[in-house]
Amino acid sequence: MDFALPSSIPGDVHGVEHIAASDCPTFTDALMRYAAQTRLSLRDTKLFMSIAGAVNGATVRTTNGRWFISLSGLSAVTGGEPVIVNDVAATAWATADHPRAVPFGGPLDRTRSQKGRHAIISAWRGGLGAACVDRRDGFLKIVESEAGHTPYAIHDEEDWAMAKASIVRHGTASYEHILFDLMDGLTLHRPVVGPELDKKFAVLLGRYSAEVTLTFTAWDGIYLCGSVFETIAKRNLSATFRAAFEGKGKLRQLLQQTPSQLFQLRNGSLSGLSILYSRTRND
Repeated sequence: MDFALPSSIPGDVHGVEHIAASDCPTFTDALMRYAAQTRLSLRDTKLFMSIAGAVNGATVRTTNGRWFISLSGLSAVTGGEPVIVNDVAATAWATADHPRAVPFGGPLDRTRSQKGRHAIISAWRGGLGAACVDRRDGFLKIVESEAGHTPYAIHDEEDWAMAKASIVRHGTASYEHILFDLMDGLTLHRPVVGPELDKKFAVLLGRYSAEVTLTFTAWDGIYLCGSVFETIAKRNLSATFRAAFEGKGKLRQLLQQTPSQLFQLRNGSLSGLSILYSRTRND
């Protein structure tokens, strides 16, 4: 897990350090270790955290980790109850003011001027997710989701074969399961490697991004971040992504008018947490 301190500039952080779960038996131990290194008084510190996965209840478990985090336990050692959000929602905070990004997928990409909704879509080795930035009511609201677990959409026999293989392995066929099985080199229905695999990523994520856009009605556009999208860009497959994104029949025109942009974030969700911290202090 990465730890950092906010700076005086919203979105900026310093003192970034990664502490592995294998180095500390509990999250509290890791937090106290970081506090000791930075000479931070935890009793006077408001803790802002992002967690991969759903945030619900009094105890949170880190995804693919062994730490169980107790909110009441953290409240006992820090300056009050911590603020915990989903990691993609934290990243969404970093897009709240429409940061610089590069068009992803063709000349129709453009930044909308109206204040409505845009979505953030993250795809990397650790997870697939989405969140929404909503300004429609005159104030900023971040909408979290567990959209990575959206059922995989079947378009043809090839998709059906992949979905059946995923169901056998996982008991379900979600976009996240299929994406990570492909990344792990697991054979879903037949071997897929090289350029074909890269194209499969572009198509799969194009369809997934369309599902997210339609669910949130994020007509202001989508911000894409994470290593998988960066790979698609390097392989010159952004047009393939857009073709899959727009392939929704009668909804095609709406999606054609929805811009997609690649957003590279230096410190991931830490930057978004810094913005959330700054806005909370100013409220």
